[in-house]
Amino acid sequence: MRTLPEPTVADAAPDASTAEPRTVLSVENLRVTFTRGARPVHAVNGISYELQAGRMLAIIGESGSGKSVSVRALMGLLPPSASITGSARLDGRELVGLDERSLRGVRGNDISVVFQDPARSLNPTMSVGHQITEAIRTHHREIGKKEAAERAIELLRMVRLPAAERRFHEYPHQLSGGMRQRVMIAIALAGNPKVLIADEATTALDVTTQAQIMELLVDLQERLGTAVILISHDLGLAASYADEVHVMYAGRIVEQADTDVLFRNVRMPYTKALLGAIPQLSTPPHSLLPVIGGHPPDLSALPVGCSFRPRCPRATEKCEERPELIEAESGHSYACWHPHLEGAK
Repeated sequence: MRTLPEPTVADAAPDASTAEPRTVLSVENLRVTFTRGARPVHAVNGISYELQAGRMLAIIGESGSGKSVSVRALMGLLPPSASITGSARLDGRELVGLDERSLRGVRGNDISVVFQDPARSLNPTMSVGHQITEAIRTHHREIGKKEAAERAIELLRMVRLPAAERRFHEYPHQLSGGMRQRVMIAIALAGNPKVLIADEATTALDVTTQAQIMELLVDLQERLGTAVILISHDLGLAASYADEVHVMYAGRIVEQADTDVLFRNVRMPYTKALLGAIPQLSTPPHSLLPVIGGHPPDLSALPVGCSFRPRCPRATEKCEERPELIEAESGHSYACWHPHLEGAK
C-alpha cells in the first residue's frame, strides 16, 4: 500500500552540529504596488530577509503596514492590480514572476498559509475529513481515497484534535473556533510545506486557545523542521514564540533582530511606541488605554523622509531625509536617525 512520506526534521534541515541552518526562503528588495486611479499605492517598499528551516519569523506592525501583503505576494494571492518586483527565492526557485499554473504547484506543496478566520476558510457544506483528504489528493494525486482518509486522521491527531476519527466526519459548525483552526493547520500541512505562514491565525481566538495554537505551531516547527512566518500585531506572541522579529511600518522593515536582542534593546521609536501601547496590570483602573498618536500614513502619499516622522516625538529636521535599514549593532538593524540608545554599549 502506498502511503504519504512522513515529514521529518532531517528532510527539512541539515544537522546543526555539522552545518549551518539551511536558508529556505530568501527575499530581496520585494516591492508591491497597487494601481488605484492616478495614484499608485506602495504597500511594500523594498523589504529583504532570509528564513531558515526550523525557525519562526514574526512580522509585526499596525494594520496597513504591509505585513500580509508581503507574504501573499510570495504565493501569488494578490489581485491583478498588484505589481510585484524584487526577488523571493524558495530553495533557490524564484517565485516572483511565476505564472499561475506554476504557482498552483507552489501553494500547499512548498508554502501553506493559515488565515485568521477558519470559519471563512472552511467549506460549511463539506465534512472536515473531506476537506483534508481533498487537500492531500490535490498535492499527491497517486494517493487513493482510503489512504488519504487514513492520512487525514493522522494529521488531525498531529494537530491534537480530540477524537480525531469522530471529528473526521463532522462539519465545521460542529467544532469550536480553536478546533476549526487546528483543522486549518492540518490542511496546511497536507502537502508537507517547507514554509508555513500563520496570518493572524490566533487573533479571533480566546487567550487560552491562542496559547494552545501557538504551542502547537512551535511543536510542529520543531518536529517537522518547518519554517514559520507569524504575521501579527501582537508583540506578546512575537516575544513568546518567535526566533526573530521584523517590525514593519508603511511597507518597510524598520527594525529587525533576534527576539531576545530586539526586546532587550528596542531602538526604533515606532517599536517603542508599540510596546508602550500594551495595557499594563499596574495601570490604575479606569485609565485611558495607551495609544500611538496620529495615524498611519497614506501609502499613496507617503511623507518625505522617515514615514514615522509625523508621529514620532524624537523627530527633527534630519528626519526629512529617509533613514536606511542598517545593521547598526551586531545582529540588530534599524532605520532611524534618533534611536533609543539607553543602555547601549
